Amino acid sequence: MDLSELRLSFARVAALAGVTCAAMSVSPLAEAADLPVKAPPQVVPVASWTQFYVGAGLGFDFATGQSNLAPIGGPAAFNITGLQGADLGLTAFAGFDVQLGSQFVVGGFVDYDWSRQKSSASIGAFGINFTATMPSLDQAWTIGGRAGVLVSPDVLLYGLAGYTETKLDNWGFNFTQPGRPDFAVQEAKLTSRGYTVGVGAEYRLANNLSLRGEYRYVGLGSMTTVDAVNGAVWTTDLSEHIVRISAAYRFGQFGTATPAAAAAPVRNPAWTGFYVGAGIGGDAIAPHVAGTITGGLDIKGAGLGGADIGGTFMAGYDRQIAPSWVVGVFALVDIATNGGARFSASAVGGDVLASDLAAVQWGWTVGGRVGYLVTSSTLVYLLGGYSGTTLHSVSYGFAGLDGTGPTPEYRGATFGGGFERFFTDTVSARAEYRVTHLNTLDNLVAPNFDTLSAGGTVHTLRAVLSYHLPTR
Repeated sequence: MDLSELRLSFARVAALAGVTCAAMSVSPLAEAADLPVKAPPQVVPVASWTQFYVGAGLGFDFATGQSNLAPIGGPAAFNITGLQGADLGLTAFAGFDVQLGSQFVVGGFVDYDWSRQKSSASIGAFGINFTATMPSLDQAWTIGGRAGVLVSPDVLLYGLAGYTETKLDNWGFNFTQPGRPDFAVQEAKLTSRGYTVGVGAEYRLANNLSLRGEYRYVGLGSMTTVDAVNGAVWTTDLSEHIVRISAAYRFGQFGTATPAAAAAPVRNPAWTGFYVGAGIGGDAIAPHVAGTITGGLDIKGAGLGGADIGGTFMAGYDRQIAPSWVVGVFALVDIATNGGARFSASAVGGDVLASDLAAVQWGWTVGGRVGYLVTSSTLVYLLGGYSGTTLHSVSYGFAGLDGTGPTPEYRGATFGGGFERFFTDTVSARAEYRVTHLNTLDNLVAPNFDTLSAGGTVHTLRAVLSYHLPTR
């Protein structure tokens, strides 16, 4: 092979090597182009509380404070201290919330409260007559704001504050006694303005439905009116304690676009099984009492005559009988106290009437419930059962006749309903309203009474946490 042929061979080898290197350099790019493209993160909706809402609810209003009637320019001639009145009321509201970040919610609201329930009492004998209709809520509105913390995507704990205007229903009393001036006053509907503060909890039952439980304190301040007929001034210093459970419908899409990793875990609760629970709430007592004291003194009372803060312990068994239906049985015990609250009315010369306020000491209920699953973890239900209730003893006094009433057990039927929602696969929360119709006992024995009968109704609100025993 001569020199020219050798040069040609090297040129061919070099060209082949260049093509091979080019092919090798292109091959990884081609292979990479053939690889599947990684999909972007999936986006799913998670809880967002930025929404408008409307709602309605049920609860108790308790007016406490001090009232007195005094001649113009003179000292008080008649005083009432303690519970001024109570009622079972309805509420309607509207508002909006804005979620700030992942945990904080702020918002504004306006609501309207309404009631038509009154408390009354009458006593009469030997020329002494006392009749009274106590103050009660006629209507009220509140405008305010709230701020809260999300303890989970569906659970909001919040505080609130606002401005309230309240109208009290017309009320008054008449008192006559030989040798003393007659007192008679009939107040027109009074309007009082004050502030509202409170706390509450709200949790989402479904995409656009939420449930809340709330306590409010309303400072109404002092109100003064002039009784021109009797030449007297009526001064009342009141405050309201309000306990409510409510449901709200929330407008708009539930949720915002957020990576799936931030979404709340899917619950898989088992509604079939045993559970135990404990809760807290309030009771309102609507007693009716009638009796005669030795010598012919007649006493009658009706309306919401007492209230208390109570707790509940319960156990039960539920069974899911269809994809959307649950039935169950339960047993519970209620215990309560009113902190020694007392009503007293006095005139110049001494007490006219004094009495403890009715309150539940303890009670029991056995019964059943049937519910509908609005979601796999949310149950709306009705309940019914049979109850026994014992009230705290009541100490009383009238015109020097003092005593302490008996504490029998009243029996009666209980009806109610509520909502229950699972937060984990084994822990749920419920809000519940119950009304118990107590039987009337006619054979009661109390000091200074010839005859005495009593009965009534107990209204109960409770928020309960339950633990469901695992079944899987």
